[in-house]
Amino acid sequence: MDILIVSGFLGAGKTTFIKALSKKTGKEFAILENEYSDLGVDGERLQDSTINIWELTEGCICCSTKQDFAQSVLTIANTISPDYLVVEPTGVAKLGNIIKNLQRIEYEKIRLLSPICILDIEGIRSYGNEFPDIFKDQICSAGQVILSKTENLSERERASLINEVKSIDPESVVTDRHYSEYRTEWWDEILCTYPDGSKKIVQKTDDTSDMLDTFSLSEVKASGIGSFVCFMENIIRGEYGDIVRAKGNISTDSGNITFDVAGGRYALLLTESSEDSKAVFIGNRIRKQKIRKVLFENSKNVKILPFGAYKR
Repeated sequence: MDILIVSGFLGAGKTTFIKALSKKTGKEFAILENEYSDLGVDGERLQDSTINIWELTEGCICCSTKQDFAQSVLTIANTISPDYLVVEPTGVAKLGNIIKNLQRIEYEKIRLLSPICILDIEGIRSYGNEFPDIFKDQICSAGQVILSKTENLSERERASLINEVKSIDPESVVTDRHYSEYRTEWWDEILCTYPDGSKKIVQKTDDTSDMLDTFSLSEVKASGIGSFVCFMENIIRGEYGDIVRAKGNISTDSGNITFDVAGGRYALLLTESSEDSKAVFIGNRIRKQKIRKVLFENSKNVKILPFGAYKR
């Protein structure tokens, strides 16, 4: 899972940018709002470990949890397993501190992408004066500063904004136009650039059989044996994508089910095993959010909620 921090003050246009990122790249990612201030980022972990999920689009979900920030990221990585996690800080916290918190939990399966700071003209003028230290940290800690709400500005006005940013950090990379004007390559690069400037290697091939995706979930539960059999049948029919292999252990109220899918067939074994509930799916064009809805429907720790219930 790669993590992209999209920082910026209230009203800068972070959410609008994130929605555009989802649409332009077509990638699946989850969004985690970090509502902690500098004092709360390292605060004690709260007892409620439930993850709430709201579906924004087919491939974009928003997550909310009351755990410690770093623990929340680890829980999302191990439970929901998105390809990308977008962290959207909402409190008055320094971007540099958020980066340090995430660097503590980085390993081969969790990597931090080059962070982004969204700035608008009003934010530069108001927050730059009210919170100068935080404002400077946002610019200096970001791999790229993206100017928003510049559609109606002249080139001269845009140049003035760029100079204001570079007066704080001469080395900062600042967009010279509204982000909607950039080509697809620019958007794709956001999701494959690491803080040191290195790029994630994306292998391209015309043979989709060489591009099998692996998708895993934990803390999953089925409502009963009958409903899980229907789930297995739908996997074979291709309702959840071209799944060529799947296996795992699913808990139900009447016991655990060990399952195995291969060669267009599936096998189920009802056991009293106390193994952790988890499932792994391998294939192409896996409909991940559709699978999440089935396997998290009865989970105590992960709740799929309608987006209409999402309150920001």
